[in-house]
Amino acid sequence: MNTMTETIVLCPVTAIAEGQIHSECLPDGTVIALYKVDGAIYATDDTCTHGAASLAEDGMLHGKEVECGFHFGRFDITTGAACASPCTVALKTYPVNIIDGMVSVELGEV
Repeated sequence: MNTMTETIVLCPVTAIAEGQIHSECLPDGTVIALYKVDGAIYATDDTCTHGAASLAEDGMLHGKEVECGFHFGRFDITTGAACASPCTVALKTYPVNIIDGMVSVELGEV
């Protein structure tokens, strides 16, 4: 069975500074957070699963973990897994591709 994924181009790679969090909006209005760590880019949902906090606005990167600024829970940005209390529900992650200097994410089957 053939499946196709939808790819959304978000921004230039240069828009994301090393060790920083950058937000972008998907066509459906979902805000995602983009992270650059050791030159690699990762993407997750922007909203903490514990509370309605923006990770891009209020979060801090610690290596490959993002810490929510509201209650200090943490998530692994590579897998979305909750790593520190009070967070227990994983973040959604998105596969990232870099094509011609542009960051894109795959949204899944269409």
